[in-house]
Amino acid sequence: MSAATEVPVLIVGGGACGLALSCFLSNYGVKHFLLERRLETSKLPKAHYLNQRTMETFRQHAMVDEILQKACPPKYMSRVAWMTSLGGSEPMDRQVIHTLPCHGGEAKSAEAEAYRRDAPLRSVNLPQMRLEPILRQLAENRNPGCILYNTEVTQVHEEEISVVVVGTDATNSQLLYRCQYLIAADGGRTIGPRVGINMLGPTGLADMVSVHFSADLSAFWDDRNILCYLLNECPGSGPEKGVIVPTGPTWGRHSEEWVFQVGFDHNDPQRFQEDVLIAKVRNLLKTPDVDIKVHKISHYAIERVLADAYQKGNIFVVGDAAHRQPPTTGLGLNTGLEDCLNLAWKLALVLRYGVSPSVLNTYESERRAVGEKNCDWGLFTFNNSVLIDAAMGLITPLMKANQDRLRFLFTKSAQAQSLRAQLARIVSSQDVELSTHGIELGFQYDHGFFIAECGPSPLSDPLGIQYFPTTKPGNRLPHAWIQSKDGIKSTHDLVGAHGAFGLIIDKDGAPWASAARSASIIHGVNISIAEIDGGCQYQDYDGQWDQVKEIGTGGALLVRPDNIVAWRSIHRSQTTGQELVRALEHLFACNFEPFGGRRSTKL
Repeated sequence: MSAATEVPVLIVGGGACGLALSCFLSNYGVKHFLLERRLETSKLPKAHYLNQRTMETFRQHAMVDEILQKACPPKYMSRVAWMTSLGGSEPMDRQVIHTLPCHGGEAKSAEAEAYRRDAPLRSVNLPQMRLEPILRQLAENRNPGCILYNTEVTQVHEEEISVVVVGTDATNSQLLYRCQYLIAADGGRTIGPRVGINMLGPTGLADMVSVHFSADLSAFWDDRNILCYLLNECPGSGPEKGVIVPTGPTWGRHSEEWVFQVGFDHNDPQRFQEDVLIAKVRNLLKTPDVDIKVHKISHYAIERVLADAYQKGNIFVVGDAAHRQPPTTGLGLNTGLEDCLNLAWKLALVLRYGVSPSVLNTYESERRAVGEKNCDWGLFTFNNSVLIDAAMGLITPLMKANQDRLRFLFTKSAQAQSLRAQLARIVSSQDVELSTHGIELGFQYDHGFFIAECGPSPLSDPLGIQYFPTTKPGNRLPHAWIQSKDGIKSTHDLVGAHGAFGLIIDKDGAPWASAARSASIIHGVNISIAEIDGGCQYQDYDGQWDQVKEIGTGGALLVRPDNIVAWRSIHRSQTTGQELVRALEHLFACNFEPFGGRRSTKL
């Protein structure tokens, strides 16, 4: 075996999270290698929804251009439908049971306006099989020769201040790496179990079978649908349900490829019988004359599990290695990408700017609580979909009753009309999955790398639908458009992509700016200063910033590299900016006990 390759950070796993983490680290100037056991990126559709928080992060890090070119436009992902079938000529075929707006809904709707107002980009639909090649190319361009596929980790040894990793490459040659920090982005397959990180929570809730296929369904598909649930009678088994999702590369009705998903009990042997699965797809679609070319049939377990620790020594877990939840709400990949962003800039603080490694302890204190909430939300919305199934007549094993209920649903009787109306009310409750604007943008940290404030918690919607912007520390900086002589940009552009902090002030904020410049030299970190006010460097473009900033004249906001608010003063400085100096000393001393200085108060 050759001598060990020394590297500050080693990433194990070259899926979407590992590749995104590599891109972030490259932007922050942190040297690293990435090892992936597969020959290439995923050939399976997998996760497909990239929410607004993910998209604004990719935008910040100059990763968004090709994603926007290849992703599904909003007009083709504005609603979800529940139907009896796509095709067929029987009386119960092609019946629309209900539709719900999703991810901002149709253009010019109130939902679309909220999504447009609250982030610089809308969410998009792009399956992982199309996303990962984009991320891989970006990662390789930014870190040439260090993104290594067909390289498998075989051993991990923890040392006092480093981690030794042994692997094999494509020629079966043994490789040896010694890193200061090891990041497991491997889906929980290798690193976590080997170092004693356990996944806690219910597993085996169902076996979800995905059939990825090509077909021309243009005569049957509504362009507005991001997905469609199908519910109809299948021979010999009564009513059954599946869901079909277009996967591009063309979008809307002209999508060339699709994925059909249907759930099975883990004890059902039919879940592995390809002929049974293809027949089920055809029976639910009811498009017998359409040629279907199957690419791949895959399985994944429905579970809700959370790592008992996100860090063990110098080893960290991100993404599926830290949390796995039902796919409802699309929080799995998006939560994992936020893990990567959170960890990346903190690694940069330690490795490039000499900040105490104890800052890395805040990765777990911030992200595990969010991971737990999102796991719970995924299970909550998955269970709610089960209630909808029951309301529609999918109650095992009542096959005859289910058939009768489904047939009765579409009769012309007054009782059937009432049943349809009630069913629509029940289905509408799935907006907790499809319109989670508050969950996606309104997450907050209770403990971590910020100066906590006393006082009431910010407003939040218990259903996760409405987002309430706030600048209270530990929350995402609200987006607003601001204008300068160079054009229009987002408040999220002020920190940039290279690990700078941001200080936002107004025309009366000179003491804060002077204090920030001095502190920047003392602590060796970059603090970008932005004045937003009439006649200043930036002006509020449309009045939105004035509505969301929550600070008065002369106040200040300190923003982290991930656009989370780290500290604020609602009022002007009383001590020539020394409140900010003390806040930065507190943060960079990595003393995360409650801050003892002057506390901000609401206006």
